[in-house]
Amino acid sequence: MNSDYYRGQLVKLQKDLSSLQANLSKEESAAGKARQDAASKRSAAAATKNISTAKSHVRAAESAEKKITTAQKSIAAISKKLADISNNIRQTQASLDAAIKRERAQDDRENDRRARKAKSERDAFARDTLKRRRDEIDHARKLAELSTITIRHILERPPEPEKLRVLYLTSSPRLDDPLRVDAEVNQVLRVLRGVRHRELIDLQHRPAATRQDLVDGINDVRPNVVHFSGHGNASFLLLDDGDFENPTGSALSFEELANILLSTDYPPTLVIINACQSAVGAHALLETVPIVIGTADGVLDITAGLFASTFYGAIGAGQSVGSAVDQARAVISSALPDEPDSVVVMTAGAVNIAEIVLVDG
Repeated sequence: MNSDYYRGQLVKLQKDLSSLQANLSKEESAAGKARQDAASKRSAAAATKNISTAKSHVRAAESAEKKITTAQKSIAAISKKLADISNNIRQTQASLDAAIKRERAQDDRENDRRARKAKSERDAFARDTLKRRRDEIDHARKLAELSTITIRHILERPPEPEKLRVLYLTSSPRLDDPLRVDAEVNQVLRVLRGVRHRELIDLQHRPAATRQDLVDGINDVRPNVVHFSGHGNASFLLLDDGDFENPTGSALSFEELANILLSTDYPPTLVIINACQSAVGAHALLETVPIVIGTADGVLDITAGLFASTFYGAIGAGQSVGSAVDQARAVISSALPDEPDSVVVMTAGAVNIAEIVLVDG
C-alpha cells in the first residue's frame, strides 16, 4: 500500500475515535446524572414517613440504578473500542511511516537515475559540439588540400578555411559606473591584426548590446564563441536598454541566456562572461555549451582588457583554449601582482580544454 492509502485510513480512524469519545462522554454524563437521581430518591424515601411515598421513591431510585448499570455497560464497550482504535491508529501510523520511507527511497533512486541521464546527455552534447567544430576544421583543411589544381598552367586559389566566428557583446549602460569596454575591444582588435592566423578569426562587435542584438548576432554570425563584457553579478548580466536620455540597463538572467543559446541549430563551443562575480550564474550555461569562462570576484577594466587581448592573441596563434587561459592568467599576474586570480573555467562532462584548438591553420 502507498502512503496515500494509510493517510486515508488514519483520517477515518481519527474520525471514528472522535465519535467514540463523544459517545463516551455522553454515557458518562448519563451515568453521573442517574447516580444523582438514585441517591436523591433513596434519601427522599428514607426521609418520608408515608409508606406509599417511600415506595414510590424507592421504585424511582431502582429505575435510576438500572440506568447506571446500562450506562456502565455502554462505557465499558466504548472504552474497549477506543482501545482497539488507538491500537489501530498506532499500527497505521507505523505503516504510513514505513510507506513514506519506501517512497522517499524510490524518489531518491529515480532522481539519481534522472541526474545520471541528464549528465550523460550533457556529455554527449558537449562531445557532439566539439566534434562538429573539429569536423569543420578538418573539412576546410581537406578542401584546401584537394582544391590546389592546375588548369592550363593556371594555379587556382584554394577555398578559404573555416573561420572562427566570435560574437563580442559589450554593454555599459550605467552612467554612474561606466566601463571601458570599447577600449577593451579595440585592444583585442589591435592584437588580432598581428597574430599568425588573423585571417581565420572573424570578430563581430556589438556595442551597447541589447537582447535583440544578442539574438540577431546568434542568428547572423552563428558564433563559435560568444563573449560578453560589461556589468553583471551572480544572477544576471546587464544589457543595454536602448534608452538615450536615462539608460538604466536591462537585466538578462543566466537562465534566459541559456535558453537563447539553446534555441539555435548552431550553438557556440565557448562562452566568455567578462563581468563581476559571473562564475556562479554562468555555471547554468553548461546545459547548453561545453566550455564557459567566468569570473569569481569583481573585475577591473584593465584586468578584463588584459585577459581578452591575451586570450584571443593566443587563440589566433593556434594555441588551445587551456593554453590561452594560462597565458592570460600569467600576463595578468605579471602586470597586476596584487590582483587575485578570479578566472574560472567550467566544462561539461569530460571536456579537456588543453585539447580544444579553435583556430588551426
